[in-house]
Amino acid sequence: MSRFPLVTFVALTVAVLAAWRGSPQALAQGSNPEKPIDVTMKTKDGVELAGTYYPSSAGKDATPVICLPDWKDSRAVYDQLARRMQSSGQGDDADRGGDHPSFAVLTVDLRGHGDSTTQRGPGGATRKLDAAKLDRKDLLAMVEYDMSAVRSFLVDENDDGKLNINKLAIVGAGLGASVAVNWAAVDWSYPPLAVGKQGQDVKALVLISPEWSFKGLQLNKALRHPGVREQIAFLVMYGGGDRSNTGDAKRIEKQLERYHPRPQSLPEGEPHSLTVLAPDTKLQGTKFLTQAGAPAEEAIIKFLSVHDADQDYEWTRRRRN
Repeated sequence: MSRFPLVTFVALTVAVLAAWRGSPQALAQGSNPEKPIDVTMKTKDGVELAGTYYPSSAGKDATPVICLPDWKDSRAVYDQLARRMQSSGQGDDADRGGDHPSFAVLTVDLRGHGDSTTQRGPGGATRKLDAAKLDRKDLLAMVEYDMSAVRSFLVDENDDGKLNINKLAIVGAGLGASVAVNWAAVDWSYPPLAVGKQGQDVKALVLISPEWSFKGLQLNKALRHPGVREQIAFLVMYGGGDRSNTGDAKRIEKQLERYHPRPQSLPEGEPHSLTVLAPDTKLQGTKFLTQAGAPAEEAIIKFLSVHDADQDYEWTRRRRN
């Protein structure tokens, strides 16, 4: 495990990125990421999910990241992080020495949140979804149906050669963290196929102010899944100044730490595969991210770079004609 102040964790990262951005290579390359695209993804039970897609120009080398907001938040809270991640990989990899991977980011309004408030029935009748009225059954539908629709969108992008879904990462805050962990267990439960790969894509999770049980959606069973606990790298972030989140974060850490033994030697500033950051602030959830600003964003980018984007995960086509 790894627990230390957020500013310590990101100091080296900020210095490296600042040096690169001011280098002749960076100035020559510029930073012109593709414009974000608003997308709609329809679930099997008729919910029209709204998302914003921040494409990468790295093709099959791009690492896809799904960003899931907290309860009653919208995908807009991730706009700054998504833009930073998208622009982190601009330019030619040869000039960068491979130190700045490219991310393709998809921010999502889960059902009942943001612009995802319409559900259409088989006969064309519509139902308006209100986050305040959602129950555990709706949260389970987020895991089963919403994430399936999100994955389908990314599979299409993968098969078009625009990203490598085998490097999938998820950033989730509060409710989004609960959905992320539970869907990661679904992803790692797909049986292998003789004709090709169909799951086991999630390689990293960033959990911001996670709760052990969010309105009945629990983490215990999902965290016990062998694929989740052993094959996925975890970054847990929360405001250490608020004790209400400390117990849940420590419980997650305790459940995972035996499967992520700390190496005898780890370079200073290098994140461990189970990293816990708890700076002295009472901010939680997406407020932790938006108000902490650059340090939190850089910590996420550094972690996902080391434990996902920089890893050699093979690209394969997923859909069969």
